Amino acid sequence: MMLLKGPEDFIAARVVDRVRTALREQDPGLEVHRLDAADYEGGQLSVLASPSLFGEAKILQVEGLQDMNEAFLTDCLDYVKRPAEDVTLILRHTGGNRGKKLLDAATAAGVLVDCQPIKSDAEKSDFVQGEFRTRRRSIDPEAVRSLLDAAGGSLTDLAAACLQLAEDTEGTVTSQIVDRYYGGRVEATAFRVADAAIEGRAGQATALLRHALATGVSAPAITGALAMKTRQIARIVDARVGQGQIAGVLGMAPWQAKRVAETVRFWNPATIAAAIEWVAQADAEAKGLSKDADYAVERAVTRIALTARR
Repeated sequence: MMLLKGPEDFIAARVVDRVRTALREQDPGLEVHRLDAADYEGGQLSVLASPSLFGEAKILQVEGLQDMNEAFLTDCLDYVKRPAEDVTLILRHTGGNRGKKLLDAATAAGVLVDCQPIKSDAEKSDFVQGEFRTRRRSIDPEAVRSLLDAAGGSLTDLAAACLQLAEDTEGTVTSQIVDRYYGGRVEATAFRVADAAIEGRAGQATALLRHALATGVSAPAITGALAMKTRQIARIVDARVGQGQIAGVLGMAPWQAKRVAETVRFWNPATIAAAIEWVAQADAEAKGLSKDADYAVERAVTRIALTARR
């Protein structure tokens, strides 16, 4: 018995595929049955779980536990107490408190798989590196960052990109290879614009900015990201703190502090002070002091990117 709990569909789908593949290798006659807990009719579970004529193994895959009806709740609670042999029951619950008693019982009786979304760049970077390790391939750090910029919107997109790069290329995957395949699909967000600007990547910062604005990211969101990034740098640019202390000083995770520490070398107290002033001016203009908020933000992004020492 297995409970897949959480809203991340990619993780759930991958687990189900692996379980199905493993069971089919043991029994080529494996039967797979799918149920929807919201439309369930009483008695279905016991009928499907009953032994088949030739004793083939079975998977009962139940979706939508977050919307389960009372008939399913009752039948499944009974089933968990007396599970059938040669039957693998896979339950999928995407969130909420519906059926908590059943979730607790299934967790105690089987295997719980956490299907929570992977949101941070650090977690996504680990995911990408894991995808390549599984295929006995390597990808360099800059290429990982480029791939996240290009296809980091969802795990499904990232996994598909990793698979294509692993199958279509040889040797270590570099940022140049990623750009060749996915350079036109960069995911532009306010923080990616800010990162490119404060790291002195002027061309990329401008391209990201224009794409972000064209796809609905607001000018104030970008100035907000720039303000946060520049303030972080200002707090440590001239401070005598070791790299291991930056996370504590800035109140952030170690992986975030590492990136800030890598960026600080592009700045000195005078230039970061100027950058903060440019951001403040752009923010005021973006919030109503200028008739062209996009131009105001692009001017600030360009100034910052060209000022950062590369």
